[in-house]
Parts: sequence; C-alpha cells; structure tokens
Amino acid sequence: MLRQVVSLLFGMSLVMLMNGGEASAQTISIFGNAVPVDPTGAGANETLGVKFWSSQAGTVSGVRFYRASASSTGYVASLYSAGGRLLGSANLTSDSCSVPCWEVANFASPISIAANTTYVAAYYALGGQGAGDPGELKNGVMNGPLTVPASSAVGGNGVYNSKNSFPKSSRWASNYYVDVMFVPTGAVLTLSFNPSSANIPANAALGSVVATITASWSDGSPFTGTLSFAQPYSNDNGIFGLSGNHLILNPSGPGLSADTNTVQNVTVAATQ
Repeated sequence: MLRQVVSLLFGMSLVMLMNGGEASAQTISIFGNAVPVDPTGAGANETLGVKFWSSQAGTVSGVRFYRASASSTGYVASLYSAGGRLLGSANLTSDSCSVPCWEVANFASPISIAANTTYVAAYYALGGQGAGDPGELKNGVMNGPLTVPASSAVGGNGVYNSKNSFPKSSRWASNYYVDVMFVPTGAVLTLSFNPSSANIPANAALGSVVATITASWSDGSPFTGTLSFAQPYSNDNGIFGLSGNHLILNPSGPGLSADTNTVQNVTVAATQ
C-alpha cells in the first residue's frame, strides 16, 4: 500500500501536493537536493536521525546526510529498527564530498527492509554542526514509496542522541536532513495530483473537486486497485471525500468555515 500525505491550504494560494516516483532500478532518496535553512545548527557530539518507512520492500545501500561543515574525525552512519536494534553501520573517516554537500556512507552490503515498517536512519559526528531546521517534519515528507511520517504521528520525528547511540529523543519536529539510499523490490507505485499546486477558496462548495488523483506503476502496468484514506491524517475529520479518482470536499462534511488561512492534511492510500 502506498500512502501519500497531501497538505491543503484553505483561502490562500499554495498547496503542497507531495509527488514522487522513480523506476525501481534507480536509487530513491527522500529529500533529494534539498538545502537546510540552518545548515550547522545541531549541537556537538550528537547522533542525528530520522524515522521513515517504505510502502514497498527493498534494500538500503547507505545513509546520506547534508553537511555544511567539514568533520576532522569523520562520521558513523547507521540504520536501526524502530526499537533501536542496529541493522548496519558504515564509517567515513573524512568527508566524502566538498562541503556543503550531501555526504554518502555506503554499507558493506545492502540491508533489506520490509514494507510499511518503521526504521531509523542516523549519523554521528563528534564535532556536531549538523543541519537542524525546527518544524520541518511537522507534516512529514514523501517521495515515491518513501515516507518520513509527521512528527506527531510517530511520537516525535527528527530524532537525536547526545552520544554515538540510537537516537530516540525528539524536539521541535526538527529536520536534520538525514536520508537513505533505497532501491525498491519490483515496480514502484506512485500517486500524482492534478493540479499539483491548488488553492481551495474559503467559500468552496461542498462536493467541489480538490484534485484528480492518478495512481501508476513505474513499469507501465495499469493500476487496478483502490484509493482510500489512511493514517496518520485519514480524511481530516470528515472534511474530505473520495469520488472515483477525485479528492473532493465531503458533501456531508463540516465545511470550511473554520479553516480559512490554515493548512489541513489528508492521507490518500493506493492499494493493489
């Protein structure tokens, strides 16, 4: 099952519709070439990490993380289960690229992960100065099968530890720009939305179409499954509905009167 979080902004001019998807032969990451607002704000001697899952099984070949400050002592990158079991680690004795850049630490061999299962990717730098943007994981992030869930949905995301150990503390839903190099098993199911940036007027009528949803497989095979709402946001307390492949304002829902100039979230799931 592919889950996609859609953030909808009422009465203003921008909607973030998280689209993604790359062929299964390609390595997929979550944050791409994103650049943090505060690239060196994390403290010294901290392990910085992120909780994530994939809607498809596959392998993680390594951990990538953004650095704007060089480390004279290198890095330790790790992949953990949600409960803190170390699944693999890799050492970088020095920077693998010319900072500022996305460092990549590859494991000795790819690590298999299961679908719809939470994992934690992390790295440790003795000198600190890692990226740290507060609030960036409040609504979560998605790309293709990969999901960084919203902080409130998983007991805190953007995790850290004050030593080289499993990061389980969280503060301010901070994004530390820790990522994975993931290759899914089989074709990738993606969701796209049209329009990709849409505004919902505060006076929009109930039953109005918010977006048209298209589910597709990366190998070109047709999607013959179903669209539904799922956690963590479901249909946002009844505000939204599904009519075929349309996301609509629920005709029997509460309406938008209290939501002007606010961001609302809904999770759409494709199942086949």
